[in-house]
Amino acid sequence: MKLYLDFQPCQECNIMMAELSSPEMLFADAKTRADESAKFLRHLTYNHNEVVQAVMNDLPKQKRNQEFDFFK
Repeated sequence: MKLYLDFQPCQECNIMMAELSSPEMLFADAKTRADESAKFLRHLTYNHNEVVQAVMNDLPKQKRNQEFDFFK
């Protein structure tokens, strides 16, 4: 899944994006790439509320699971 985000990246974002697109990272093993991507997503989640809101608005809403009988 790809998301195209329109936001103003901070200095830390720019550094992380440069690292993620470096040749060393492109040819790194899957675990290393996943760890670095997760670090970047954590940064976006905790430091850029506008990104979180944009993602929440674009993702389809999930229906709430029906309650089980013993909750009634």
